Amino acid sequence: MTRGGRLKLLRLTLRTKLLLVVLLCVGIPVVLMGSYLLDRNEEILSEKVRETLSNHLFRKSGQIDDWMWQRTREVTRWSASFVVFEGVEALTLKTGDVERAQRDLNEYLASILGHYQTYESLFVTDAHGRILASTRNEQWEDFATPLLARPEVAKAGVVSPLHRSAFLSRPTLLAMHAIQDRNDKNVGFLVERPDLRELLLLLNPAVGDPAPEFWLLDDSGRILLRTGQVPPNPGTEMLPVVKPVPPEEAGPMVEATLPTVGRVVYGVRRLAGPSGGYLAATVPARLAYRSLDEARLRMLIVGVFVLVVVLLITFFAARNLLRPVLRLSEGAQRLSRGETDVSLPVAGSDELADLTRTFNDMSAKMRDARQRLESLAITDELTQLYNRRHFGDTLEKEMRRSVRDDKSLSLLLLDLDQFKQFNDRWGHSEGDSELQRVATSVMKNIRSTDSAFRYGGEELTVLLPSCPKHQAQGVAEKIRAAVNVRPARQAATEKPFTTVSIGVATFPEDGQGARALIDAADAALYAAKARGRDRVVLAGDESAPASATGR
Repeated sequence: MTRGGRLKLLRLTLRTKLLLVVLLCVGIPVVLMGSYLLDRNEEILSEKVRETLSNHLFRKSGQIDDWMWQRTREVTRWSASFVVFEGVEALTLKTGDVERAQRDLNEYLASILGHYQTYESLFVTDAHGRILASTRNEQWEDFATPLLARPEVAKAGVVSPLHRSAFLSRPTLLAMHAIQDRNDKNVGFLVERPDLRELLLLLNPAVGDPAPEFWLLDDSGRILLRTGQVPPNPGTEMLPVVKPVPPEEAGPMVEATLPTVGRVVYGVRRLAGPSGGYLAATVPARLAYRSLDEARLRMLIVGVFVLVVVLLITFFAARNLLRPVLRLSEGAQRLSRGETDVSLPVAGSDELADLTRTFNDMSAKMRDARQRLESLAITDELTQLYNRRHFGDTLEKEMRRSVRDDKSLSLLLLDLDQFKQFNDRWGHSEGDSELQRVATSVMKNIRSTDSAFRYGGEELTVLLPSCPKHQAQGVAEKIRAAVNVRPARQAATEKPFTTVSIGVATFPEDGQGARALIDAADAALYAAKARGRDRVVLAGDESAPASATGR
């Protein structure tokens, strides 16, 4: 090997050594600091996950207990009704007018069910569980028979555990209270069959990241309900969790692997309501510690970035060269996030400057294209008015501004009179032209602050901010008159022109919400049609004389 070759090899070796020195000087502190930060972050995150899960359990168990207690309070109140007592006494002892007692009892139960949508059905039984009256065809559930002997049934009422009903062929539960005679003897029972969908809604995931899944368990830890579903045979499958030891209400937060669930962080809390049992909450471990994994990835990216920057500065001193590159990268990231107002400064006349100019041109074209798309998305192609979707958004925004500024907001609802007959007689092309003519007349007779929309078919709407009803009536009359203006006819066979009927409603006096305001304007429009068309009618004046002479 020549002396020159040995020197070249030596230079490469020194460069490699220098690279290793830089890597060690920068990499070791970064790795040690990152390891410490990740360990600390894991401790804090673990504590936060357990605290959050405990709070979710506390709130959700309180909601379920309240729901169960509400069932017992209602059945207790209804069972104390004189109609119920009198009906049960007549039907069990066969005294008095039995048929009337049966009818009164059925009507009483039906009236309750009509006001309380929480229940599938209500029924009354005698002391042995025989059905005396019900809101539908019912049958006594054998699993509820042991509950009849419990002392709570005559006091606060009881709620049965969730069981699969042989009668309904699906899971159900019952809430009941004793019906007592004058001697405090149980002569029957009033029974509720709640709709489980409301209970399922209570078990929906709580708001949070990550959102826990809830499990309703019986006293033995068997699964009765879980988030989003009812098992076909409740109470048959165990959830092997650590339950709280009395007198503790809540157990420890545990990370474990559960069958059919996988690795989770879970907690269990005892239910204090009449149903008893437990409420469990689980969060997949991968979701609970997702931010930790993200932190590891970010730490790795940051570490690599630092090493790369140090190496670049050490070997190439390319700070000025990297600055425009980094700006381009940042601009591209902003574009990827949906920002279109990206314009980068151009310095110099080299290749990077050319690239920056090309990037700015591309950003401007993307911005123009997006603006065109946004305009097309809210504009009706035929009339060039705003479309119905934009009407809904604008109406909500203007109503909020009306409330904030304490000013009126008026709505005009226009409909082309006998437009179907016009289309049938002259064809849809002429109909489209007539719609365009009316839309043009509307736009020429409203303020720049007003907005006109094609509501659907031959219906148009106009929003008039800061415009009370009497002024809106004037605008409506102006539009109606403008539509009635006829150009000089050139031939006797020239097609006729349509007229418009207009309903006027004002927020907030004619409607407190968007739907109510539209309905008020629609009712006024209907009145204008009924009076002969080609006129303006104000909301609230549907029964008053017409405001214009229509044809």
